Amino acid sequence: MILFLKILFFPILFPLSLIYRILFFLDRSLKKKNKLHSAITISVGNFSVGGTGKTPFILHLSQLLHSHFPDLPIVILTRGYGSSGTDTRKVNIDSSPTEVGDEPLLLKKNLPFAEVYVGRNRFGSYLKYRSDKGLSENKIVFALLDDGFQHHALERDLDLVLLDCTRLSKIEFLLPLGLLRESYRSVSRADFLIASKFKEEQESKLSAWLQKYKPNKYLKFRFSTEELIPIYPGHSETLTRNITGKSIYAFSGLGNPEPFYSSLKEKNPHKFNSYSYPDHHSYTKEDLSEISQKGAKDDYIICTEKDGVKISALGTISGQDPSKWFYLRLKTILENESELLRSIRTNLYNHSIKISSLIDD
Repeated sequence: MILFLKILFFPILFPLSLIYRILFFLDRSLKKKNKLHSAITISVGNFSVGGTGKTPFILHLSQLLHSHFPDLPIVILTRGYGSSGTDTRKVNIDSSPTEVGDEPLLLKKNLPFAEVYVGRNRFGSYLKYRSDKGLSENKIVFALLDDGFQHHALERDLDLVLLDCTRLSKIEFLLPLGLLRESYRSVSRADFLIASKFKEEQESKLSAWLQKYKPNKYLKFRFSTEELIPIYPGHSETLTRNITGKSIYAFSGLGNPEPFYSSLKEKNPHKFNSYSYPDHHSYTKEDLSEISQKGAKDDYIICTEKDGVKISALGTISGQDPSKWFYLRLKTILENESELLRSIRTNLYNHSIKISSLIDD
């Protein structure tokens, strides 16, 4: 249906895509960039709208930074898509997903050592973070720009952009005709391409893409699915292999839900049904009631972790069996991550030298 509408309205959407490209270029060329002082600024973004694995990558990157540089604070600056407010907000573990957004809350729950700030003005969010923490002027921190590849208002030390390997065979156009925010050729602006959701069967398509667009450097980012985590307290975790031969009802609010469903189907359940909500869907108790009814005869009701964060905040409802509600936890692997660490160490060294020279002066 969506493809039919795009073909029908192609004469209108294609010129709008050209206008979008021009406006995007002007914004990138003319906007004055601020610099986050005393920060190693790392942007993590993507080419397209919809799920590319950006949030799991930020989780992986944050844990990588913390393990190798435990003395350096980490702050994640995000706009908080889907949140209700517009001012700068610090995300706490008990924050409401409606107030701060589902992804920022998921990040905070998984990264107790990092701070997460939500706000349209990320420069202002960074200043508030430093003020809240009482950091000295020369204290270096890692500042991660969530969804930052098209954010032209800030300078960055490293630009990382994710490519969804599950969509390599699709012909993509710029918004509003397609899902691309900018052309794949903009990969030349990135320090690293992150080939996200990579699997061995995608090797030939990825190689063709790399040969065509020639990124500076690239790293493969893999997912594995091993655990199901109970959404509601008082119930036990289980391994995904235990859903083999069982009946599953899966649902999600993702931009690209098919990889999530495929990862469950790979476990060979006896029966599998699914339902997809819009990306960043705000769940209601009516939704929970409908899901409970649809999955009433199934052994497991499974969603993504991002969905689970919002659902757990609603509590249980009458007639719901909380013991069979789970979210799928992803295990992530970044191949050759030592290359990324080498670039980070170079930036850290350069910042340290610069700060030392300022102190000496």
